Amino acid sequence: MNTNRHESVHTAPRVLMGVHSCAFVVGLALALLGIGCGKKAETAAGPAALTKVRFQTDWFPQPEHGGYYQALAKGYYAAEGLDVEIIPGGPNAQVMASVATGRNDLGMTNGDDVIVAVARGVPVKMVGAEMQRDPQGILFHNEHPLRSLQDLEGKTLMAGAGSTWIQVVQKKLGVKFNLLPLVGDLARFMNDQTFVQQCFVTNEPFFAHQRGADVGALLIASDSYEPYRVMFTSQKFLSEHPGIVAKFVRASVKGWVDYLTGDPAPANRLLAAKRNDLSPEFMAYSIKAMNDYQLVTGDPAKGEHAGQLTAARLQKQIDLLQTIGVLDKPVKVDDVATFDFLPKPQAH
Repeated sequence: MNTNRHESVHTAPRVLMGVHSCAFVVGLALALLGIGCGKKAETAAGPAALTKVRFQTDWFPQPEHGGYYQALAKGYYAAEGLDVEIIPGGPNAQVMASVATGRNDLGMTNGDDVIVAVARGVPVKMVGAEMQRDPQGILFHNEHPLRSLQDLEGKTLMAGAGSTWIQVVQKKLGVKFNLLPLVGDLARFMNDQTFVQQCFVTNEPFFAHQRGADVGALLIASDSYEPYRVMFTSQKFLSEHPGIVAKFVRASVKGWVDYLTGDPAPANRLLAAKRNDLSPEFMAYSIKAMNDYQLVTGDPAKGEHAGQLTAARLQKQIDLLQTIGVLDKPVKVDDVATFDFLPKPQAH
């Protein structure tokens, strides 16, 4: 496998995506004015017609999207009467704009992005959780481990400067560190035992281990900062097609539970067909990381389960974003999310 290629599509551009840059917001506003939200779901003709649904991911096909591909491969979408097309993302995907303007029906993103977008007047809404906590983390050498975000004090960190979690650590926790722009490789990290770097816990640790490094990863999500990764849609699509949204969320959550607790081979075959640099070893590592960190299923001891959103956690997130000055105006939980389609816990 070409590990350099694989790293390059999993690191810097992905973590810098979001609605926090002025350029993105201006571009989105222009797109909303120029394109509008007139698209409706397409329905094929015939007695066994399936409703066409376009779902955009945040990045190139990878195990972090595995639940959707499992739902596709195992026929869970088809069983709900849906013909789902998964549209891959990438460094310039602008998932928020594509969904808000109706080019795609649903998408996935960080929950923060939806909250910030709604505060800026973008007509979108969360409809379910893809992950109970975001997979972003901090990669470190075990010779100099990180036990908490406070351990970043005085260190040099390579990370996305526009990331919300950076502002949380600096403004809420009062931790000071030197920040370097994130680049899409591990070269500096591999050559400096004291260096720490933003990562996805499902990704970069695998490649560092492959190169012989003894590393660990600290999940950024904590009691201080715990955003969901979410499925979202436009307010227009939600109001016109609530049944489609309900079916999509239900099948997607079923796919995620099956992917992580059953046989992931059906989804992995689809992923490998789309990406020739996804090795079986990497996909197995990523699945294990999602389970070890309870990213999708959450912590049962806290009453968490796949697909779940709670008003309390979203309110906490809104309050935090308001406190650190990220939101343009106050928003309410009901402005950013609907709880009408949330699934019940599924037996593993």
